[in-house]
Amino acid sequence: MVLLFNVFITHKSANGGFWTTQNVSYDRGNLSTPNKIDVVKYALSSTAKSYPWKRAIIKVELDSEFSSEKEKADLEAFIREEFKDTELFFFNVRNKFQEDWIETYDLINDDFIYYQGNHDHIFFNASNEYLKNIVDEIRQDSDYKYKTIVTSHWCEIVRAAKCGYIKPYWLGDSPQHDQYYPTQFHKNYNEKDNFVTFDGSAFDSYNIITKDLYHNWFLEGDWNVLSVKKSIFPTGRLELPRTEGVGIVGMNELKNTFLKIPTPIQKMYVPYEEVFRHFDGHFHQKISNDICPAIDIPVGYFEKQMKIRYGYDDYKEGWTNINPKNDHYYAFDKTGTDYKFTLNDLPYIWKDRIVEVDSNPDISDEEMVQYRLKSILETIYNDSRYNQHINESIKDKILNQYLKRYPEFSL
Repeated sequence: MVLLFNVFITHKSANGGFWTTQNVSYDRGNLSTPNKIDVVKYALSSTAKSYPWKRAIIKVELDSEFSSEKEKADLEAFIREEFKDTELFFFNVRNKFQEDWIETYDLINDDFIYYQGNHDHIFFNASNEYLKNIVDEIRQDSDYKYKTIVTSHWCEIVRAAKCGYIKPYWLGDSPQHDQYYPTQFHKNYNEKDNFVTFDGSAFDSYNIITKDLYHNWFLEGDWNVLSVKKSIFPTGRLELPRTEGVGIVGMNELKNTFLKIPTPIQKMYVPYEEVFRHFDGHFHQKISNDICPAIDIPVGYFEKQMKIRYGYDDYKEGWTNINPKNDHYYAFDKTGTDYKFTLNDLPYIWKDRIVEVDSNPDISDEEMVQYRLKSILETIYNDSRYNQHINESIKDKILNQYLKRYPEFSL
């Protein structure tokens, strides 16, 4: 599989202040707001270890506030070090015009692409083999050309896998009211051993897609036939740096509305474990920091000096505090914990960066596992509009998947 990482780093709103206009609060809670350069470093550092990449195509463009030659050089050096074992094509300008995407197509030398157009999705799985195993299985699952593996926003997509998204008010028809019921159940919903599948469409720039789907999106149809006002795009040409759009036009509108070239139905795949985690949480889908919180860069991560404090009720600064029994997350309440993992399912990317683990000697391993599983279910069953549409069988498959790390326990 090939990595395509195509981002623009800025402190400005990527969607023209959309959340503000919709009266939606950007919510990191009690967490800091790190420099965007550090966030993209955390994302790329984790992504480098997530899969044995056949090739990495990394395009990171910096806004003027970051564009000193030293910052550019330091970032490139960091990326080259993280991907030193991978064939790397690095560019300091991201794709924007159709010809950019066509040139990139010629660099793609595999049928599957992890297409990432966001700077802030962190590989959070406990194994560096999980994603590879899933991709290998899905390669063989069918001959269908247009496959998509959802890799992030797991707590959102699992609950919506059967019934589809129930839109919050800022995405619905009315600006005042949430949708209360599903409007379109997914077709061909099927729970398999290691993932759930259904037919759908997704243009999010954090998924694994096939090269055939990439070709359909970016190479079929001529964007230059469209008349574009310079008041919209100063270049006078259509710009599409991210497939979901950045407040102006996305791939769905471009192909289906403007070019009149229907995009194909995709075979969607959702693994039973979380793979990547969105750094800023899920406020846009009404999932609070007390359910599936925004995250931070752990103290000592870049220095490889992380310290883990496990199973304690109090919070200790300078450490990564982990306690699945805590009622809250620190992002929501300062009496809470940073994460509700167990020591068996810490993110793989942390493991060679930890220098000390302080584990409470009075904890019960079985109890900690039970509370860990409880925290996973809470990320899924967090909205009464969805809960009745989540099959009991998918809940059992998810729990059994996570229990593979604890062979001494069972449901």
